Amino acid sequence: MILYPAIDILDGRCVRMTAGDFATAEEVAPDPLTAAKRLVADGAEWLHIVDLNGARTGRPENLAHIRAIANRFTVRIQAGGGIRDFDTAEAFAEAGVSRIVVGTAAVRDPELIGRLVDRHADGMAVSVDTRNGFVAASGWTETTHVKASQLVQDLAVAGVPTIVYTNVSIDGTLQGVDLRGLEETARAFGGDVVYSGGIGSLDDIRGIARLRHRGVRGAIVGRAIYTGRFTLREALDAAGDRAASER
Repeated sequence: MILYPAIDILDGRCVRMTAGDFATAEEVAPDPLTAAKRLVADGAEWLHIVDLNGARTGRPENLAHIRAIANRFTVRIQAGGGIRDFDTAEAFAEAGVSRIVVGTAAVRDPELIGRLVDRHADGMAVSVDTRNGFVAASGWTETTHVKASQLVQDLAVAGVPTIVYTNVSIDGTLQGVDLRGLEETARAFGGDVVYSGGIGSLDDIRGIARLRHRGVRGAIVGRAIYTGRFTLREALDAAGDRAASER
Protein backbone atom coordinates (compact mmCIF):
# COMPACT_ATOMS: atom_id res chain seq x y z
CA MET A 1 0.00 0.00 0.00
CA ILE A 2 1.29 3.43 -0.92
CA LEU A 3 1.55 6.01 1.83
CA TYR A 4 1.06 9.65 0.81
CA PRO A 5 2.36 12.17 3.37
CA ALA A 6 0.38 15.38 3.00
CA ILE A 7 1.43 18.96 2.40
CA ASP A 8 -1.49 21.38 2.59
CA ILE A 9 -0.63 24.89 1.39
CA LEU A 10 -2.56 27.98 2.49
CA ASP A 11 -1.24 31.44 1.60
CA GLY A 12 2.16 29.88 0.91
CA ARG A 13 2.31 28.25 4.35
CA CYS A 14 2.33 24.53 5.15
CA VAL A 15 -0.66 23.99 7.45
CA ARG A 16 -3.04 21.40 8.84
CA MET A 17 -6.73 21.89 9.58
CA THR A 18 -9.30 20.06 11.67
CA ALA A 19 -12.47 18.70 10.04
CA GLY A 20 -11.98 20.99 7.03
CA ASP A 21 -12.37 24.17 9.07
CA PHE A 22 -10.14 26.94 7.71
CA ALA A 23 -10.34 28.73 11.05
CA THR A 24 -8.34 25.89 12.61
CA ALA A 25 -5.41 26.14 10.17
CA GLU A 26 -2.09 25.95 12.00
CA GLU A 27 1.40 26.10 10.55
CA VAL A 28 3.27 22.79 10.76
CA ALA A 29 6.41 23.60 8.77
CA PRO A 30 8.29 26.81 7.86
CA ASP A 31 7.32 26.41 4.20
CA PRO A 32 6.19 23.69 1.75
CA LEU A 33 9.68 23.07 0.37
CA THR A 34 11.08 22.47 3.86
CA ALA A 35 8.23 20.06 4.61
CA ALA A 36 8.88 18.18 1.37
CA LYS A 37 12.61 17.97 2.10
CA ARG A 38 11.96 16.34 5.46
CA LEU A 39 9.39 13.90 4.08
CA VAL A 40 11.57 12.85 1.15
CA ALA A 41 14.54 12.37 3.50
CA ASP A 42 12.35 10.09 5.62
CA GLY A 43 11.52 7.88 2.65
CA ALA A 44 8.48 9.34 0.90
CA GLU A 45 8.07 8.16 -2.68
CA TRP A 46 4.84 10.13 -3.17
CA LEU A 47 3.54 13.41 -1.74
CA HIS A 48 -0.08 14.48 -1.55
CA ILE A 49 -0.24 18.27 -1.99
CA VAL A 50 -3.34 20.45 -1.76
CA ASP A 51 -3.59 24.11 -2.72
CA LEU A 52 -6.11 25.10 -0.06
CA ASN A 53 -6.57 28.57 -1.52
CA GLY A 54 -7.53 27.01 -4.82
CA ALA A 55 -9.80 24.44 -3.21
CA ARG A 56 -11.78 27.19 -1.50
CA THR A 57 -11.96 29.74 -4.32
CA GLY A 58 -11.43 27.73 -7.49
CA ARG A 59 -8.32 29.76 -8.36
CA PRO A 60 -5.05 27.98 -7.51
CA GLU A 61 -2.54 30.30 -5.85
CA ASN A 62 0.25 27.93 -4.83
CA LEU A 63 1.35 26.27 -8.06
CA ALA A 64 4.77 27.90 -7.74
CA HIS A 65 5.34 25.97 -4.51
CA ILE A 66 4.25 22.72 -6.12
CA ARG A 67 6.52 23.37 -9.09
CA ALA A 68 9.46 24.11 -6.78
CA ILE A 69 8.97 20.79 -5.00
CA ALA A 70 8.68 18.89 -8.29
CA ASN A 71 11.84 20.54 -9.62
CA ARG A 72 13.84 19.89 -6.46
CA PHE A 73 12.97 16.24 -5.74
CA THR A 74 12.35 13.07 -7.73
CA VAL A 75 9.37 12.19 -5.54
CA ARG A 76 6.07 11.72 -7.36
CA ILE A 77 3.32 14.20 -6.59
CA GLN A 78 -0.42 13.75 -6.30
CA ALA A 79 -2.00 17.21 -6.11
CA GLY A 80 -5.16 19.24 -6.43
CA GLY A 81 -7.01 22.26 -5.16
CA GLY A 82 -9.02 24.46 -7.49
CA ILE A 83 -9.00 22.29 -10.61
CA ARG A 84 -12.34 23.37 -12.07
CA ASP A 85 -11.45 23.53 -15.78
CA PHE A 86 -9.24 21.83 -18.34
CA ASP A 87 -6.58 24.54 -18.52
CA THR A 88 -6.04 24.47 -14.76
CA ALA A 89 -5.66 20.70 -14.87
CA GLU A 90 -3.01 21.13 -17.55
CA ALA A 91 -1.25 23.75 -15.41
CA PHE A 92 -0.96 21.26 -12.55
CA ALA A 93 0.42 18.62 -14.89
CA GLU A 94 2.91 21.07 -16.37
CA ALA A 95 4.03 21.98 -12.85
CA GLY A 96 5.27 18.42 -12.45
CA VAL A 97 2.28 16.72 -10.86
CA SER A 98 2.14 12.99 -11.60
CA ARG A 99 -1.53 12.61 -10.64
CA ILE A 100 -3.97 15.51 -10.64
CA VAL A 101 -6.83 15.35 -8.15
CA VAL A 102 -10.19 16.91 -9.00
CA GLY A 103 -12.85 17.51 -6.36
CA THR A 104 -15.64 20.06 -6.79
CA ALA A 105 -15.66 19.71 -10.58
CA ALA A 106 -16.86 16.12 -10.24
CA VAL A 107 -20.19 17.50 -9.01
CA ARG A 108 -20.33 20.73 -11.01
CA ASP A 109 -18.87 19.64 -14.37
CA PRO A 110 -19.09 15.88 -15.09
CA GLU A 111 -18.11 16.56 -18.72
CA LEU A 112 -14.72 17.83 -17.54
CA ILE A 113 -14.14 14.54 -15.71
CA GLY A 114 -14.63 12.67 -18.97
CA ARG A 115 -12.15 14.93 -20.76
CA LEU A 116 -9.56 14.45 -18.03
CA VAL A 117 -9.99 10.67 -18.08
CA ASP A 118 -9.33 10.73 -21.81
CA ARG A 119 -6.39 13.11 -21.48
CA HIS A 120 -4.59 11.83 -18.39
CA ALA A 121 -5.79 8.23 -17.96
CA ASP A 122 -4.07 6.92 -14.81
CA GLY A 123 -2.64 10.38 -14.14
CA MET A 124 -5.87 11.67 -12.62
CA ALA A 125 -8.08 10.98 -9.63
CA VAL A 126 -11.28 12.36 -8.14
CA SER A 127 -11.58 13.29 -4.50
CA VAL A 128 -14.83 12.08 -2.95
CA ASP A 129 -15.12 14.20 0.19
CA THR A 130 -18.08 13.25 2.33
CA ARG A 131 -19.95 14.82 5.22
CA ASN A 132 -22.84 12.79 6.66
CA GLY A 133 -23.10 10.82 3.44
CA PHE A 134 -23.18 13.82 1.11
CA VAL A 135 -20.42 15.31 -1.03
CA ALA A 136 -18.56 18.31 0.37
CA ALA A 137 -17.27 20.86 -2.16
CA SER A 138 -15.46 24.19 -2.50
CA GLY A 139 -12.68 23.27 -0.13
CA TRP A 140 -15.20 21.51 2.14
CA THR A 141 -16.91 24.84 2.87
CA GLU A 142 -20.14 23.61 1.25
CA THR A 143 -22.12 20.39 1.63
CA THR A 144 -24.00 19.55 -1.58
CA HIS A 145 -27.19 17.56 -2.06
CA VAL A 146 -25.27 14.89 -3.98
CA LYS A 147 -25.01 11.56 -2.22
CA ALA A 148 -21.45 10.29 -2.06
CA SER A 149 -22.58 6.78 -2.97
CA GLN A 150 -24.16 8.05 -6.19
CA LEU A 151 -21.07 10.08 -7.12
CA VAL A 152 -18.86 7.03 -6.61
CA GLN A 153 -21.02 4.98 -8.97
CA ASP A 154 -21.04 7.76 -11.56
CA LEU A 155 -17.25 8.04 -11.43
CA ALA A 156 -16.90 4.31 -11.95
CA VAL A 157 -19.11 4.49 -15.04
CA ALA A 158 -17.08 7.46 -16.32
CA GLY A 159 -13.90 5.37 -16.19
CA VAL A 160 -12.15 7.30 -13.42
CA PRO A 161 -9.20 5.09 -12.38
CA THR A 162 -8.69 6.32 -8.81
CA ILE A 163 -10.69 8.07 -6.13
CA VAL A 164 -9.56 9.64 -2.87
CA TYR A 165 -12.12 8.96 -0.13
CA THR A 166 -12.25 11.39 2.80
CA ASN A 167 -14.68 11.56 5.69
CA VAL A 168 -14.40 15.31 6.24
CA SER A 169 -15.85 15.18 9.76
CA ILE A 170 -12.86 13.28 11.13
CA ASP A 171 -10.09 14.70 8.96
CA GLY A 172 -7.25 16.08 11.07
CA THR A 173 -8.77 14.83 14.33
CA LEU A 174 -6.42 11.84 14.90
CA GLN A 175 -9.46 10.01 16.31
CA GLY A 176 -9.28 6.95 14.05
CA VAL A 177 -10.38 6.02 10.57
CA ASP A 178 -13.70 5.40 8.85
CA LEU A 179 -13.10 1.80 7.81
CA ARG A 180 -16.78 1.09 7.28
CA GLY A 181 -17.22 4.02 4.91
CA LEU A 182 -13.98 3.15 3.15
CA GLU A 183 -14.99 -0.46 2.58
CA GLU A 184 -18.44 0.50 1.32
CA THR A 185 -16.93 3.07 -1.03
CA ALA A 186 -14.30 0.67 -2.34
CA ARG A 187 -16.91 -1.99 -2.97
CA ALA A 188 -19.15 0.45 -4.85
CA PHE A 189 -16.33 1.93 -6.92
CA GLY A 190 -14.48 -1.18 -8.03
CA GLY A 191 -11.27 0.68 -8.91
CA ASP A 192 -8.33 2.00 -6.90
CA VAL A 193 -9.13 3.89 -3.71
CA VAL A 194 -6.87 6.10 -1.58
CA TYR A 195 -8.05 6.82 1.96
CA SER A 196 -7.72 10.05 3.94
CA GLY A 197 -9.04 11.23 7.30
CA GLY A 198 -8.52 10.63 11.01
CA ILE A 199 -5.34 8.56 10.93
CA GLY A 200 -3.84 8.77 14.42
CA SER A 201 -1.95 5.53 14.94
CA LEU A 202 0.02 2.86 13.15
CA ASP A 203 -2.87 0.47 13.78
CA ASP A 204 -5.07 2.80 11.73
CA ILE A 205 -2.67 2.38 8.82
CA ARG A 206 -2.61 -1.39 9.26
CA GLY A 207 -6.40 -1.43 9.31
CA ILE A 208 -6.58 0.46 6.03
CA ALA A 209 -4.03 -1.88 4.47
CA ARG A 210 -6.19 -4.88 5.38
CA LEU A 211 -8.68 -3.62 2.79
CA ARG A 212 -6.18 -3.95 0.01
CA HIS A 213 -8.20 -6.84 -1.40
CA ARG A 214 -11.09 -4.39 -1.84
CA GLY A 215 -9.00 -2.11 -4.02
CA VAL A 216 -7.64 0.19 -1.33
CA ARG A 217 -4.25 1.15 -2.70
CA GLY A 218 -3.09 3.99 -0.48
CA ALA A 219 -3.55 6.24 2.53
CA ILE A 220 -2.88 9.94 3.07
CA VAL A 221 -1.40 10.92 6.42
CA GLY A 222 -0.66 14.41 7.70
CA ARG A 223 -1.22 15.64 11.24
CA ALA A 224 -0.09 12.39 12.89
CA ILE A 225 3.37 12.78 11.36
CA TYR A 226 3.65 16.51 11.99
CA THR A 227 2.65 16.10 15.65
CA GLY A 228 4.96 13.14 16.27
CA ARG A 229 2.39 10.40 16.76
CA PHE A 230 4.73 8.30 14.65
CA THR A 231 7.44 8.86 12.08
CA LEU A 232 7.00 8.55 8.35
CA ARG A 233 9.40 5.62 8.35
CA GLU A 234 7.27 3.83 10.94
CA ALA A 235 4.16 4.55 8.86
CA LEU A 236 5.82 3.23 5.71
CA ASP A 237 6.76 0.05 7.56
CA ALA A 238 3.19 -0.39 8.81
CA ALA A 239 1.78 0.02 5.31
CA GLY A 240 4.49 -2.10 3.69
CA ASP A 241 4.41 -4.99 6.13
CA ARG A 242 0.72 -5.50 5.62
CA ALA A 243 0.99 -5.19 1.84
CA ALA A 244 3.87 -7.67 1.79
CA SER A 245 1.94 -10.20 3.87
CA GLU A 246 -0.95 -10.09 1.41
CA ARG A 247 1.13 -10.73 -1.69
